Amino acid sequence: MASSSASTTSSRRAFAAALVFRNESKPDSDRTLAMVRSLLKARGVASWAADPRPSAEALRRADLAIALGGDGTMLRVAREVAPRGIPLLGVNIGTLGFLAGAEAAEFKRRLDSVLRGRFVIEERSMLTAEIMRDGRRLKPPEAALNEVVIRCGEQARAVSLSTRSGERFVADFFGDGLIVATPTGSTAYALAAMGPIVDPSVDVTLLAPICPHTLTQRPLIVPAHRPLTIRLARRRAFEVPRVLVSLDGREGCDLRVGDEVVVRRAEAPLRLLMPPGRTFYEILRRKLKWGQA
Repeated sequence: MASSSASTTSSRRAFAAALVFRNESKPDSDRTLAMVRSLLKARGVASWAADPRPSAEALRRADLAIALGGDGTMLRVAREVAPRGIPLLGVNIGTLGFLAGAEAAEFKRRLDSVLRGRFVIEERSMLTAEIMRDGRRLKPPEAALNEVVIRCGEQARAVSLSTRSGERFVADFFGDGLIVATPTGSTAYALAAMGPIVDPSVDVTLLAPICPHTLTQRPLIVPAHRPLTIRLARRRAFEVPRVLVSLDGREGCDLRVGDEVVVRRAEAPLRLLMPPGRTFYEILRRKLKWGQA
């Protein structure tokens, strides 16, 4: 993949087949799906509605993915299409729509621009995480566009997370947990944890402690090419900490003392379709009111 966290290329080819994802809980999802498929058909583009977990055959046939929903829908679809290099266009029918390239009301105009090659493709880096126990992988690596979160469970007690970047020791983070975020994810949970906003074109990974129990542990930016290894430790012999790992808000799994979470930059970035001329800073100003008095 490209060495940068987000790069921009022109979308100069027509698309022949589109896989359309949607958030069925949104009130307008049925109407929007019908509208989108009708517009695609009128322009000679085959389309079909995607299952929540689309088949390999459906993904193989598609050269364009469209997500109807909000940012949560985009996060779900990203892990399906990114490994296959399928460009993703987000159509916001949610609340914020930070990752969307179009609003539902402007979809017709935006679609014509996409099919004429007048959109750009931003490559957004993703993360993978795997859990190691006694030197064995518990499950295959899973992908996240925003963040990997390691945090205390229902006992709501502080936990100790010993963290390395490559072979270099970083810190023993002690608090409610740790967020490992991409630049794209810097405006999500990491921002609520007082992390910095990071331009998606920067090739870094963000570490944001959750409610640290010391004032000296602040958010940290580390090189994206080095894997992060985060080990659950105990501060006292009698402790049995309960810790959960989740990726992009999905239901995660429990950790035991000594388990390690290994977080790496994913090999394949998400190819995100955006209108030309729209910058990350414009989205910050428009969606988050950033920089406004």
